Amino acid sequence: MTLLTHEAGTTKTPKFLVILLHGYGANGENLIELANEFQPIIQDAYFIAPNAIEPWEGGFPNSYQWFSLYAGVERKALDVLAPKIKNANQILLKFIENQLQRFNLSYENLILVGFSQGSMMAIYQGLIMPKKIAGIISFSGKVVEPLSVGDEIISKPNICLIHGTHDAVLPFANFDEAQKILKQYQVPFEAHAIANLDHTIDIRAVRIAQNFIKKIVVK
Repeated sequence: MTLLTHEAGTTKTPKFLVILLHGYGANGENLIELANEFQPIIQDAYFIAPNAIEPWEGGFPNSYQWFSLYAGVERKALDVLAPKIKNANQILLKFIENQLQRFNLSYENLILVGFSQGSMMAIYQGLIMPKKIAGIISFSGKVVEPLSVGDEIISKPNICLIHGTHDAVLPFANFDEAQKILKQYQVPFEAHAIANLDHTIDIRAVRIAQNFIKKIVVK
């Protein structure tokens, strides 16, 4: 499957690849603008924001989803979601590997950034990658345990969790749950709660993400 991408970068020979995964009912264009915020921090990076693998079930044009959410995202829905999540991540993994090959980069040169459903994909993907990647930034997301879906945790990349306390789409309880899950599997992470923020990315979230990138990028 070929995914339509939105791209940004000033170098044809980047040292890092940043892949941005959009949320449910959105598209890659929604997140590629983050490249403008991250480029000054990681100037030798190339940014790619693919459209997700399926047209959004809500029916709006130019809107996509990584997997259906009609069953919800609670644990009780995993029996329904499991094959969809596995399929989506298998397609995403092939996409990532093709892009790394395109730029002659390794897993350690990869940063995944996700928002909402894209964060679920980013964290899940990072944990099942064949090798540890540079890091993951999760905006307003949720951790889906690979073991609960039938996959193994292979890698333990550094993860930055960012979540608004007033998130009305993926409630703040998902932030607390994410920390418990990552602690359980001894995955290194940092967690940042942003007061009064709804289901969006504001300048405070961007600054936190910028500081995280500074920490994980080896000069």
